[in-house]
Amino acid sequence: MHPHVKKLLELQKVDQEISSLTKDLDSLPAEEARRRRKLEEAERVATERRSRFVKAELDSRALDKAIRGNDDEIKRLNERLNTVRNNAEYQATLFQIEAVRKDRDVTQEECLKLLESVEAQRADVAAAQATYEEERKTLDGFLVEADLLRSSRAGAIAAVRQRRKALTEGIPDDLLREYDGLFKTRSGIGVCAVEKSYCQGCYNKITMNDTARLLGKSVVVRCGSCQRILYMGSQ
Repeated sequence: MHPHVKKLLELQKVDQEISSLTKDLDSLPAEEARRRRKLEEAERVATERRSRFVKAELDSRALDKAIRGNDDEIKRLNERLNTVRNNAEYQATLFQIEAVRKDRDVTQEECLKLLESVEAQRADVAAAQATYEEERKTLDGFLVEADLLRSSRAGAIAAVRQRRKALTEGIPDDLLREYDGLFKTRSGIGVCAVEKSYCQGCYNKITMNDTARLLGKSVVVRCGSCQRILYMGSQ
């Protein structure tokens, strides 16, 4: 095996170890963002329902005030009946009383419906607030667990990365960059074996010329199909 390829193969094992240690850590930012979106949505729903509830309460109070105003007006008109001087004025007052009563009945019916809605909305507000609190608690718990996970892995990751740094010494920069790119784009396998003339990365057959170059161990050989760096495995 070419000396550089041998070092790259050792480096690949270390990189795979790092990937194993950081795999779940790498998913933490996306998971945190997802949970924060859920919390924001729960907060939006809770705020919206609370605003709707407050408006309904204010509207019901306004209607109740209007009903009391109608009652006062009816009382005033009834008192006027005792002071009217002629039949025409008496009939006009009765007509006014009837009109106010009709308005009062309509307002009261509307108020009763709104009060029923207020009670339903009160339950909706409580449910939405409970959902928000649960999402808040879930996010807080996740953040604590994420910090603990990062802390528990920090020492191991630092140690492995230190080993990696030592392994990169002596590997040409251009070859190291090539390997790094392959490791990222080839599912963590930038260096792979050739078994019975087949690349074990893409399972395509390599040429006789590449086989001879691998056996010679004097040059770095790449797979013509997947571009992975090759070494001769057991035949």
